[in-house]
Amino acid sequence: MKGLFIRLAVVAALGAGVFFTLPEAWRGLELAVAAEKDPSKLADLRLKGFDAIAATREIEDALKAGDAELAASFVALAGDRAIELPKELLVRVEQANSTSETTKRGIYNFAHGFITGEPQDMSGFAGAATGDLLVFGDIRDIVREGSRWMRGLDNDPLIMGLAAAGLAVTGVTYFTWGSAAPARVGSTLVKVARRTGKLSVKLADDVTVLLKARKTGRVTAALTDVAQIQRKAGTRVALESMRHADNVGDLAKAGVLAEKKGKSTLAIFKTLGRGALAVGAGALAITGWVVGAASSLMFFVIAVVSFFAAVLRWLWPSRTPEPQARRGWFVRSARFLLEPFWARPTSAAR
Repeated sequence: MKGLFIRLAVVAALGAGVFFTLPEAWRGLELAVAAEKDPSKLADLRLKGFDAIAATREIEDALKAGDAELAASFVALAGDRAIELPKELLVRVEQANSTSETTKRGIYNFAHGFITGEPQDMSGFAGAATGDLLVFGDIRDIVREGSRWMRGLDNDPLIMGLAAAGLAVTGVTYFTWGSAAPARVGSTLVKVARRTGKLSVKLADDVTVLLKARKTGRVTAALTDVAQIQRKAGTRVALESMRHADNVGDLAKAGVLAEKKGKSTLAIFKTLGRGALAVGAGALAITGWVVGAASSLMFFVIAVVSFFAAVLRWLWPSRTPEPQARRGWFVRSARFLLEPFWARPTSAAR
Protein backbone atom coordinates (compact mmCIF):
# COMPACT_ATOMS: atom_id res chain seq x y z
CA MET A 1 0.00 0.00 0.00
CA LYS A 2 2.85 2.35 0.81
CA GLY A 3 4.30 1.75 -2.64
CA LEU A 4 1.03 2.85 -4.23
CA PHE A 5 1.10 6.17 -2.39
CA ILE A 6 4.70 6.74 -3.45
CA ARG A 7 3.82 6.07 -7.10
CA LEU A 8 0.78 8.35 -6.80
CA ALA A 9 2.98 11.13 -5.44
CA VAL A 10 5.38 10.69 -8.38
CA VAL A 11 2.45 10.85 -10.82
CA ALA A 12 1.19 14.04 -9.17
CA ALA A 13 4.63 15.68 -9.27
CA LEU A 14 5.19 14.82 -12.92
CA GLY A 15 1.64 15.93 -13.77
CA ALA A 16 2.38 19.31 -12.19
CA GLY A 17 5.51 19.53 -14.34
CA VAL A 18 3.48 18.85 -17.48
CA PHE A 19 0.85 21.40 -16.41
CA PHE A 20 3.57 24.03 -15.94
CA THR A 21 5.77 23.39 -19.00
CA LEU A 22 3.27 22.41 -21.69
CA PRO A 23 1.54 25.85 -22.05
CA GLU A 24 4.91 27.62 -22.27
CA ALA A 25 6.17 25.12 -24.84
CA TRP A 26 3.01 25.57 -26.89
CA ARG A 27 3.31 29.36 -26.73
CA GLY A 28 6.95 29.10 -27.79
CA LEU A 29 6.03 27.00 -30.80
CA GLU A 30 3.35 29.55 -31.71
CA LEU A 31 5.98 32.31 -31.57
CA ALA A 32 8.41 30.35 -33.73
CA VAL A 33 5.77 29.63 -36.39
CA ALA A 34 4.47 33.21 -36.33
CA ALA A 35 7.99 34.61 -36.70
CA GLU A 36 8.35 32.77 -39.99
CA LYS A 37 4.85 33.17 -41.44
CA ASP A 38 3.13 36.22 -39.95
CA PRO A 39 5.02 38.94 -38.02
CA SER A 40 1.71 40.59 -37.07
CA LYS A 41 0.67 37.39 -35.27
CA LEU A 42 4.07 37.33 -33.56
CA ALA A 43 3.51 40.90 -32.35
CA ASP A 44 0.03 40.04 -31.05
CA LEU A 45 1.39 37.08 -29.08
CA ARG A 46 4.19 39.13 -27.56
CA LEU A 47 1.92 42.04 -26.66
CA LYS A 48 -0.41 40.00 -24.45
CA GLY A 49 0.88 41.86 -21.40
CA PHE A 50 0.34 45.29 -22.97
CA ASP A 51 -2.50 46.93 -21.00
CA ALA A 52 -3.97 50.35 -20.24
CA ILE A 53 -1.27 51.10 -17.66
CA ALA A 54 1.54 50.39 -20.12
CA ALA A 55 -0.18 52.33 -22.92
CA THR A 56 -0.78 55.38 -20.70
CA ARG A 57 2.82 55.36 -19.49
CA GLU A 58 4.22 55.18 -23.03
CA ILE A 59 1.93 57.97 -24.28
CA GLU A 60 2.83 60.23 -21.37
CA ASP A 61 6.55 59.65 -21.96
CA ALA A 62 6.17 60.39 -25.68
CA LEU A 63 4.29 63.64 -25.02
CA LYS A 64 6.90 64.77 -22.49
CA ALA A 65 9.61 64.12 -25.10
CA GLY A 66 7.66 66.12 -27.69
CA ASP A 67 7.18 63.01 -29.82
CA ALA A 68 3.59 63.46 -31.00
CA GLU A 69 3.92 60.80 -33.70
CA LEU A 70 4.92 58.09 -31.23
CA ALA A 71 2.13 59.11 -28.85
CA ALA A 72 -0.40 58.80 -31.68
CA SER A 73 1.01 55.38 -32.57
CA PHE A 74 0.49 54.11 -29.03
CA VAL A 75 -3.08 55.43 -29.14
CA ALA A 76 -3.59 53.43 -32.34
CA LEU A 77 -2.07 50.33 -30.74
CA ALA A 78 -4.37 50.69 -27.73
CA GLY A 79 -7.32 50.99 -30.09
CA ASP A 80 -6.27 47.84 -31.95
CA ARG A 81 -6.24 45.94 -28.67
CA ALA A 82 -9.53 47.42 -27.41
CA ILE A 83 -7.81 49.21 -24.53
CA GLU A 84 -9.67 52.22 -23.13
CA LEU A 85 -7.62 55.34 -22.45
CA PRO A 86 -8.48 58.51 -20.45
CA LYS A 87 -10.28 61.06 -22.60
CA GLU A 88 -8.03 63.85 -21.33
CA LEU A 89 -4.99 61.96 -22.58
CA LEU A 90 -6.55 61.44 -26.00
CA VAL A 91 -7.27 65.15 -26.27
CA ARG A 92 -3.65 65.99 -25.50
CA VAL A 93 -2.42 63.61 -28.19
CA GLU A 94 -4.86 65.10 -30.70
CA GLN A 95 -3.71 68.62 -29.90
CA ALA A 96 -0.05 67.61 -30.26
CA ASN A 97 -0.84 66.27 -33.74
CA SER A 98 -3.01 69.21 -34.79
CA THR A 99 -2.61 70.70 -38.25
CA SER A 100 -1.03 73.95 -37.05
CA GLU A 101 1.66 72.19 -35.04
CA THR A 102 2.37 69.76 -37.85
CA THR A 103 2.68 72.56 -40.40
CA LYS A 104 5.17 74.49 -38.27
CA ARG A 105 7.41 71.46 -37.93
CA GLY A 106 6.92 70.45 -41.56
CA ILE A 107 8.26 73.59 -43.25
CA TYR A 108 11.55 73.50 -41.41
CA ASN A 109 11.99 69.73 -41.65
CA PHE A 110 11.35 69.68 -45.41
CA ALA A 111 14.15 72.16 -46.06
CA HIS A 112 16.46 70.35 -43.63
CA GLY A 113 15.82 67.01 -45.33
CA PHE A 114 16.32 68.44 -48.82
CA ILE A 115 19.68 70.02 -48.00
CA THR A 116 21.24 67.45 -45.65
CA GLY A 117 19.41 64.25 -46.62
CA GLU A 118 18.87 63.50 -42.92
CA PRO A 119 15.11 63.70 -42.27
CA GLN A 120 13.48 63.21 -38.88
CA ASP A 121 9.87 62.84 -39.98
CA MET A 122 7.62 62.58 -43.02
CA SER A 123 8.17 66.21 -44.04
CA GLY A 124 11.92 65.84 -43.79
CA PHE A 125 11.79 62.65 -45.80
CA ALA A 126 9.73 64.42 -48.46
CA GLY A 127 12.56 66.95 -48.74
CA ALA A 128 15.24 64.25 -48.96
CA ALA A 129 13.21 62.26 -51.51
CA THR A 130 12.65 65.38 -53.60
CA GLY A 131 16.36 66.04 -53.62
CA ASP A 132 17.09 62.49 -54.77
CA LEU A 133 14.37 62.50 -57.40
CA LEU A 134 15.91 65.66 -58.84
CA VAL A 135 19.28 63.79 -58.74
CA PHE A 136 20.62 66.52 -56.45
CA GLY A 137 20.76 64.18 -53.47
CA ASP A 138 22.52 61.30 -55.22
CA ILE A 139 25.07 63.61 -56.84
CA ARG A 140 25.63 65.30 -53.48
CA ASP A 141 26.31 61.94 -51.84
CA ILE A 142 28.64 60.71 -54.61
CA VAL A 143 30.64 63.96 -54.54
CA ARG A 144 30.79 63.98 -50.73
CA GLU A 145 31.92 60.37 -50.33
CA GLY A 146 34.11 60.45 -53.43
CA SER A 147 36.02 63.52 -52.25
CA ARG A 148 36.60 61.86 -48.89
CA TRP A 149 37.94 58.76 -50.62
CA MET A 150 40.29 60.80 -52.80
CA ARG A 151 41.62 62.63 -49.75
CA GLY A 152 42.19 59.39 -47.89
CA LEU A 153 39.50 60.13 -45.35
CA ASP A 154 36.85 57.78 -44.01
CA ASN A 155 34.13 57.25 -46.59
CA ASP A 156 31.09 55.03 -46.91
CA PRO A 157 31.11 52.67 -49.92
CA LEU A 158 27.51 51.70 -49.19
CA ILE A 159 26.31 55.31 -49.52
CA MET A 160 28.20 55.64 -52.79
CA GLY A 161 26.76 52.36 -54.08
CA LEU A 162 23.23 53.36 -53.13
CA ALA A 163 23.67 56.81 -54.68
CA ALA A 164 24.90 55.26 -57.93
CA ALA A 165 22.03 52.79 -57.89
CA GLY A 166 19.68 55.65 -57.09
CA LEU A 167 20.76 57.57 -60.17
CA ALA A 168 20.07 54.51 -62.30
CA VAL A 169 16.69 53.94 -60.67
CA THR A 170 15.80 57.60 -61.13
CA GLY A 171 16.42 57.27 -64.85
CA VAL A 172 14.26 54.18 -65.02
CA THR A 173 11.56 56.00 -63.02
CA TYR A 174 11.41 58.80 -65.55
CA PHE A 175 11.65 56.43 -68.50
CA THR A 176 8.87 54.11 -67.24
CA TRP A 177 6.57 56.88 -66.07
CA GLY A 178 7.10 56.14 -62.39
CA SER A 179 6.93 52.33 -62.25
CA ALA A 180 10.32 52.21 -60.51
CA ALA A 181 9.36 54.92 -58.00
CA PRO A 182 9.09 52.53 -54.98
CA ALA A 183 12.70 51.41 -55.46
CA ARG A 184 13.72 55.08 -55.80
CA VAL A 185 12.01 55.86 -52.49
CA GLY A 186 13.57 52.79 -50.88
CA SER A 187 17.05 53.82 -51.99
CA THR A 188 16.60 57.21 -50.33
CA LEU A 189 15.35 55.58 -47.15
CA VAL A 190 18.30 53.19 -46.91
CA LYS A 191 20.73 56.08 -47.40
CA VAL A 192 18.92 58.04 -44.70
CA ALA A 193 19.07 55.06 -42.35
CA ARG A 194 22.77 54.62 -43.00
CA ARG A 195 23.56 58.29 -42.50
CA THR A 196 21.53 58.60 -39.29
CA GLY A 197 22.79 55.37 -37.74
CA LYS A 198 19.46 53.57 -38.12
CA LEU A 199 20.79 50.88 -40.46
CA SER A 200 21.84 47.76 -38.57
CA VAL A 201 25.37 46.50 -39.18
CA LYS A 202 24.12 43.09 -40.34
CA LEU A 203 21.64 44.57 -42.79
CA ALA A 204 24.28 46.98 -44.12
CA ASP A 205 26.64 44.07 -44.72
CA ASP A 206 23.89 42.10 -46.46
CA VAL A 207 23.01 44.98 -48.79
CA THR A 208 26.71 45.68 -49.50
CA VAL A 209 27.27 42.05 -50.50
CA LEU A 210 24.25 42.15 -52.80
CA LEU A 211 25.46 45.38 -54.43
CA LYS A 212 28.96 44.01 -54.96
CA ALA A 213 27.54 40.80 -56.41
CA ARG A 214 25.31 42.91 -58.67
CA LYS A 215 22.22 41.04 -57.61
CA THR A 216 20.02 43.87 -58.75
CA GLY A 217 16.80 41.87 -58.47
CA ARG A 218 17.19 41.23 -54.75
CA VAL A 219 18.41 44.78 -54.12
CA THR A 220 15.41 46.23 -55.95
CA ALA A 221 13.04 43.94 -54.04
CA ALA A 222 14.56 45.04 -50.73
CA LEU A 223 14.31 48.73 -51.66
CA THR A 224 10.68 48.19 -52.69
CA ASP A 225 9.96 46.52 -49.34
CA VAL A 226 11.37 49.54 -47.53
CA ALA A 227 9.21 51.86 -49.63
CA GLN A 228 6.16 49.71 -48.84
CA ILE A 229 6.85 50.06 -45.11
CA GLN A 230 7.17 53.82 -45.45
CA ARG A 231 3.95 54.08 -47.45
CA LYS A 232 1.92 51.98 -45.02
CA ALA A 233 3.30 53.07 -41.66
CA GLY A 234 5.48 56.15 -42.13
CA THR A 235 9.12 57.17 -42.43
CA ARG A 236 10.06 56.48 -38.84
CA VAL A 237 8.72 52.94 -39.02
CA ALA A 238 10.76 52.33 -42.18
CA LEU A 239 13.87 53.53 -40.37
CA GLU A 240 13.06 51.46 -37.28
CA SER A 241 12.56 48.37 -39.40
CA MET A 242 16.05 48.81 -40.85
CA ARG A 243 17.48 49.30 -37.39
CA HIS A 244 16.10 45.93 -36.25
CA ALA A 245 16.47 43.93 -39.48
CA ASP A 246 19.43 41.57 -39.90
CA ASN A 247 18.95 40.93 -43.62
CA VAL A 248 16.74 41.79 -46.57
CA GLY A 249 14.40 38.92 -45.61
CA ASP A 250 13.58 40.76 -42.37
CA LEU A 251 12.57 43.79 -44.45
CA ALA A 252 9.94 41.68 -46.18
CA LYS A 253 8.61 40.63 -42.74
CA ALA A 254 8.53 44.26 -41.64
CA GLY A 255 6.54 45.04 -44.78
CA VAL A 256 3.91 42.48 -43.79
CA LEU A 257 3.81 43.92 -40.26
CA ALA A 258 3.34 47.47 -41.57
CA GLU A 259 0.68 46.28 -44.01
CA LYS A 260 -1.41 44.73 -41.22
CA LYS A 261 -0.71 47.08 -38.31
CA GLY A 262 -0.47 50.48 -40.01
CA LYS A 263 -0.12 53.41 -37.61
CA SER A 264 0.41 51.19 -34.57
CA THR A 265 3.60 49.69 -36.08
CA LEU A 266 5.84 52.40 -34.60
CA ALA A 267 4.54 51.64 -31.11
CA ILE A 268 5.08 47.91 -31.72
CA PHE A 269 8.73 48.48 -32.65
CA LYS A 270 9.14 50.78 -29.63
CA THR A 271 7.77 48.04 -27.35
CA LEU A 272 9.22 44.88 -28.89
CA GLY A 273 12.29 46.00 -30.82
CA ARG A 274 13.69 43.17 -32.94
CA GLY A 275 11.22 40.88 -31.20
CA ALA A 276 8.60 42.24 -33.62
CA LEU A 277 10.39 40.48 -36.49
CA ALA A 278 12.06 37.41 -35.05
CA VAL A 279 12.14 35.15 -32.02
CA GLY A 280 15.84 35.97 -31.68
CA ALA A 281 17.53 35.04 -28.41
CA GLY A 282 14.23 33.62 -27.19
CA ALA A 283 14.74 30.63 -29.52
CA LEU A 284 17.01 29.00 -26.92
CA ALA A 285 14.39 29.44 -24.22
CA ILE A 286 11.72 28.03 -26.53
CA THR A 287 13.87 24.96 -27.18
CA GLY A 288 14.31 24.49 -23.44
CA TRP A 289 10.56 24.68 -22.80
CA VAL A 290 9.79 22.24 -25.63
CA VAL A 291 12.40 19.72 -24.46
CA GLY A 292 11.25 20.12 -20.87
CA ALA A 293 7.59 19.64 -21.77
CA ALA A 294 8.33 16.57 -23.91
CA SER A 295 10.42 15.00 -21.15
CA SER A 296 7.82 15.75 -18.48
CA LEU A 297 5.06 14.29 -20.62
CA MET A 298 7.03 11.11 -21.37
CA PHE A 299 7.90 10.45 -17.71
CA PHE A 300 4.36 11.29 -16.69
CA VAL A 301 2.95 8.64 -19.03
CA ILE A 302 5.48 6.08 -17.74
CA ALA A 303 4.57 6.95 -14.15
CA VAL A 304 0.83 6.62 -14.86
CA VAL A 305 1.28 3.20 -16.50
CA SER A 306 3.47 2.07 -13.60
CA PHE A 307 0.91 3.27 -11.06
CA PHE A 308 -2.00 1.46 -12.69
CA ALA A 309 0.09 -1.69 -13.04
CA ALA A 310 0.82 -1.52 -9.31
CA VAL A 311 -2.88 -1.00 -8.57
CA LEU A 312 -3.80 -4.08 -10.61
CA ARG A 313 -1.16 -6.16 -8.86
CA TRP A 314 -2.53 -4.97 -5.51
CA LEU A 315 -6.14 -5.80 -6.46
CA TRP A 316 -5.27 -9.22 -7.90
CA PRO A 317 -2.21 -10.45 -6.04
CA SER A 318 -0.42 -13.62 -7.16
CA ARG A 319 -1.38 -16.85 -5.30
CA THR A 320 1.68 -18.92 -6.20
CA PRO A 321 5.04 -18.65 -4.51
CA GLU A 322 7.14 -19.01 -7.68
CA PRO A 323 9.19 -15.93 -8.58
CA GLN A 324 7.55 -15.72 -12.00
CA ALA A 325 4.06 -15.76 -10.50
CA ARG A 326 4.94 -13.08 -7.98
CA ARG A 327 5.68 -10.68 -10.80
CA GLY A 328 1.93 -10.59 -11.46
CA TRP A 329 -0.28 -11.15 -14.43
CA PHE A 330 0.81 -7.89 -16.10
CA VAL A 331 4.41 -9.02 -16.59
CA ARG A 332 3.42 -12.57 -17.54
CA SER A 333 0.98 -11.29 -20.14
CA ALA A 334 3.57 -8.99 -21.66
CA ARG A 335 6.06 -11.85 -21.87
CA PHE A 336 3.44 -14.13 -23.41
CA LEU A 337 2.75 -11.57 -26.15
CA LEU A 338 6.40 -10.83 -26.84
CA GLU A 339 7.78 -14.40 -26.94
CA PRO A 340 7.37 -16.40 -30.19
CA PHE A 341 5.07 -19.36 -29.80
CA TRP A 342 7.77 -21.95 -30.54
CA ALA A 343 9.89 -20.64 -27.67
CA ARG A 344 7.12 -21.02 -25.11
CA PRO A 345 7.41 -23.96 -22.69
CA THR A 346 5.10 -26.94 -23.30
CA SER A 347 2.36 -27.82 -20.90
CA ALA A 348 4.49 -30.75 -19.62
CA ALA A 349 7.40 -28.41 -18.91
CA ARG A 350 5.11 -26.05 -17.05
